[in-house]
Amino acid sequence: MRRVRLWHSRETAYGTHATFRRAARAHRHTLVSTEVIATFGRHLLLRAGSGEPLKARPHGRSHEIVCGDRVRCEQVGNETVVVEVLPRDTVLRRTSLRGRSEAMAANLTQLAIVVAPQPAPDLFVVDRFISAAECAGLVVLIVCNKSELPEHAALRAQLQPFVAMGYALCDISAAQAQAAPSLLAPLRAALAGHTTVFAGQSGVGKSSITRRLTDDPSEIAIGALIKEEEGRHTTTASRLYACEGARIIDSPGVRDFAPAIDDLEPTTLGFREIATLAPGCRFLDCKHLHEPHCAVRAAVETGAMDPRRHESYRRLRRLYDQLWEKRPAGERAARRR
Repeated sequence: MRRVRLWHSRETAYGTHATFRRAARAHRHTLVSTEVIATFGRHLLLRAGSGEPLKARPHGRSHEIVCGDRVRCEQVGNETVVVEVLPRDTVLRRTSLRGRSEAMAANLTQLAIVVAPQPAPDLFVVDRFISAAECAGLVVLIVCNKSELPEHAALRAQLQPFVAMGYALCDISAAQAQAAPSLLAPLRAALAGHTTVFAGQSGVGKSSITRRLTDDPSEIAIGALIKEEEGRHTTTASRLYACEGARIIDSPGVRDFAPAIDDLEPTTLGFREIATLAPGCRFLDCKHLHEPHCAVRAAVETGAMDPRRHESYRRLRRLYDQLWEKRPAGERAARRR
């Protein structure tokens, strides 16, 4: 993949490009490559080679930098400036309110979708997170929090179709784990060796789970620094933690979520069971909605595919087509080719 150089802004703290380069040559020294562990609008927090947090800012405004990015920095005067974003192994994207793709986190291996009996879960949002993970090449883990609540059994029954498709499900209680940390052992095992982003609706307990998993003094110190920065700038978009052989990113809660349409596989939209069934359709470009001799629709009719999942696919298909129609004519033409 091509490296991204952040030299596109016409104006900098030192003026134009030429002025910046002359000043930088006189006052900079190259730092080792490091990673972004928190973002505050245009402000960043990096993990230095020693493990200590390092405040930084990006050079220019042409490229987005997200939690988990590996970057190269230079010391310019008293500031640490990110001058290069190194190639990403993976990236989780969503569709913004403007209909464009935007990155949420980078260099992940797993997406943990957190659900709970309260607030009431929206399984259509869960489906969309799974679609995004499938198309990004991430392992999917469903974390069912608040297992101490009486409604937990009913929620677990709703989640069984995901288990039947091969997705891992982990039941936990972040509230009870405060007194009995061993209750988190199954979750720690599922996170081991992964860089995992936690995602889900607001109020499901992602931050509570993160606090139970991370008790390293260095992480607590970084958290204090982040609170200080939040007071000066904006709320943290996401935060990366290191904990017992795993790395986790806690992302803000959402009310809704739409995968980035540029990343979705156009025939299956990231639905695993549709990818299995689609080769049986008569038409290669079958959308699995009204077309004749559609293997997906036949599976729904016979009960081989969960009707709720097919309805979720229909909703995402409708959104996918609507968003593409809003794209410039050139992009639409390139897509058809």
